[in-house]
Order: sequence, then structure tokens, then C-alpha cells
Amino acid sequence: MSRYHPVLISLHWLSALLLLLTSLIGVFRLVPLPNSPAKLIPLTLHMALGLSLLALTIVRFFVRRATLKPLRKVRNPLAPKKPFLVTMAEPVQALLYLFTLLMSLTGLGLTLQAGMLTRAGIILPDDFYAFPLRSVHGVLSSILFVLVSLHLLTWVYYQFLRGENALAWIWFKTPRPPR
Repeated sequence: MSRYHPVLISLHWLSALLLLLTSLIGVFRLVPLPNSPAKLIPLTLHMALGLSLLALTIVRFFVRRATLKPLRKVRNPLAPKKPFLVTMAEPVQALLYLFTLLMSLTGLGLTLQAGMLTRAGIILPDDFYAFPLRSVHGVLSSILFVLVSLHLLTWVYYQFLRGENALAWIWFKTPRPPR
């Protein structure tokens, strides 16, 4: 087997898309906007995407445990030591799951801590920074950004420096043309 299971591939790319959209809305729409009615629509979208990402990450974790990992070339034991980036690839993947969960859970906790959910809908607090989980959520977003960057650098290493088709591990199998 040279690639991940198709369900896991779909979940990977959907997670990446949701993480990207949630982050972009958070950084470019929510942080600069004051707490006013104009913030409700992007905040509601951010919250919905964050909850979806939480559910998707949990599903993805169990699917990953239930499916086989692709086989990679066995290294020669006499070959030079692996670069630090490659050594860190597996722990970074585990940390991506962990910090995605933590981001979603602190966002949910912030919503509850601020008393934002009411029978009338979502209400905005005067200041999100008055709640301790807002700072935690912000720090976690920075850590998650670093982890995603390391994940992408690992792909760059395998794809371009080692000359392997690393994208094939996490992309759908292309049908061969008929002979």
C-alpha cells in the first residue's frame, strides 16, 4: 500500500480546508472587528466551522487508528541520520490532532465562559479579552500555525529535496489510462 485510505484522504483535505477557513475568519475578520452587530455573522460562521472541525478531528482520529498507514521505503541502516524535520514528522502529526482539538474546545469553552449562547441567539460580550480562555485560544492558534508550517515543510522536504511524490500518499489514486 502506497497511500492512505480514501476516507482518511477525504477527511484530511476537508480538515485542512476547515482549518484554513476558520483561521482566516478568525485572524482577518474577528480580531480586527470591534464587538458590534457586524461581528455576529463572521463569529457565527467561525463557531460553526470550529465545531465542525472538532467533530471531524474526532472522526478522523478513529478512522486513522482503524486504517493502515502507507509503507515508506526502508532506509539503509548505514545511511546518514534522518534530518530533524523528518524525525519530527510523526510527533507533529499527533500534535496537529491535539492542538486542533484544544483550539476547538477552548473556542467552545470561551463561548460558554462568555455566556454567548442564549435562547434569543448569540450575544456578544463587551470584550472577549476579559475571559481567560480568549488568551489561551490565541496562543493555541499560534502553536497550531507553527505545527501546520512544520507539516508543510515536511511535505516540501519529501516532495522536492528527496524527489518522492509525497502528495501521492495523501491524494486519491488516479486511474490508469486503458492500454
